[in-house]
Parts: sequence; structure tokens; C-alpha cells
Amino acid sequence: RLRFSGFRSYGDPVELDFETFALACISGPNGAGKSSLLDAITWSLFGEARGKSSEVINLNADVKAAEVALTFQHESNTYRVQRTLPRNKGTVLEFQVKGEDGWRPLTEKTTRDTQARIEGTLRLDYETFVNASFFLQGKADQFTQQSATKRKEVLSNILGLEAWEEYKTRTAEKRKAIEREVDEIDGRIAEIDAELSEEETRKARLA
Repeated sequence: RLRFSGFRSYGDPVELDFETFALACISGPNGAGKSSLLDAITWSLFGEARGKSSEVINLNADVKAAEVALTFQHESNTYRVQRTLPRNKGTVLEFQVKGEDGWRPLTEKTTRDTQARIEGTLRLDYETFVNASFFLQGKADQFTQQSATKRKEVLSNILGLEAWEEYKTRTAEKRKAIEREVDEIDGRIAEIDAELSEEETRKARLA
């Protein structure tokens, strides 16, 4: 479900229920607001849209803020992201998950941290989104134009391969800890061997 108001060409509140259709074609003349519907999705999730961030606010002087709320399902959970940009003020970002008792907040202390939590939940950032699922107008070949390194990074994000990098890092840290422990044990064994090597000498001294 997508709900927004004061966003680009839409001054009045608009709400779309995506559960009422399986496939949609958005058609209309230039300036009708077709791209704004799609911008509302990327702006709510990632804070990214065409042009500067301040340009998402409707030009009508009576509009005080741009506000977009996107409700979506992901891995058996229902989430809601609401992003609001009051005129001449900073962005307000809220992240929630639906539980048995209603909406439970996932919003962090700062907008940056909340954004990181959203992207961590989706395992997806804006660059990956526009290269894999959401092709910008005139940029359908954006993925193929990327460098080999960038393409690898995008595919890794899509396939969740970054988890293996995390496993690799954790394994390396654990290996180093074990190696330090082995070094300590070897040092202790060397001390014990040195003590044992003096056994006969000490026996003789005691005798």
C-alpha cells in the first residue's frame, strides 16, 4: 500500500492498494505524475528521487510537507516506512513492523541509523535497487554500463553473498584468536619442558 501527499505533482492525499491488482500499466500525458508514483516508492525506502531532495515537496504554497508511507511484505513480515519532509526542515523517518498488537516501532535514534536498519532489513540499497528491480527512465542499461567491480558488488547484494564475506571475517577473527591461544599454550609447554629438563640436576642437588 502506498500513501502520499504533498509529493511532487500530488498536492492532495493519494492512496494506492497494490493488493487489488497483479499487474499495472501507468499511462498518461507528460506531467500527469506517472514518474512521481514511482519516485514515491524510492523516496520512501531510500530517500532518493529525481532531482534534489527539497524538490519532492509540491510547489503549492499551502503544502507544508511532502509525506510518503509505503507498507509492504518482506519475508513473512509486514513493514511500514514513512518519510516526511516539512518545508525548510529536516527529514523525519519512521520504520515499523506489524505485530499481533499493531505496529511496533523499529525507528532508531537518528535518520541515518533508521535508514541503515531499513536497508539491512531489505538487504538492499538504492544503487542495487535501481540496477536490479527498478529501472530508471532512460537508464535501463545502467547495470551493463557499470564497471566489472560494481557489477560484482550489485550481484553480490542481490544474491546475498555479502553474508559470506561476514562469515569470512568472523572465521579469520576466530582463527587469529585460536592462534594466539595456541601460541600461549606453546609458550607454557616450553616453560614446563625447561623445568623438566632440570629434573636430574635438581635431584642431584637435593641428594
